[in-house]
Amino acid sequence: MKKYKLIYNRNFCIGAASCESVFPECFRISNDGKANLIGGKKVSPGIFELEIDDAKKEKAEQAVEGCPVASIKLKEVLKRRK
Repeated sequence: MKKYKLIYNRNFCIGAASCESVFPECFRISNDGKANLIGGKKVSPGIFELEIDDAKKEKAEQAVEGCPVASIKLKEVLKRRK
């Protein structure tokens, strides 16, 4: 099973809520009007990452495509060769 990294830049979020509407398991609009990546790990100021698997890939792609300011990205996690 492939793994993916969902990368969210909260600094660019404008609160359009398209991510929450297509992927409510991972995105929720907070009191300040911006989305939070549920379970995401903060990797730098305003940047959060969450590893997901194939089961959530389609919804993640919809969130990426629906974000009007491109604050969400999806990258495949490559396996290291031994």
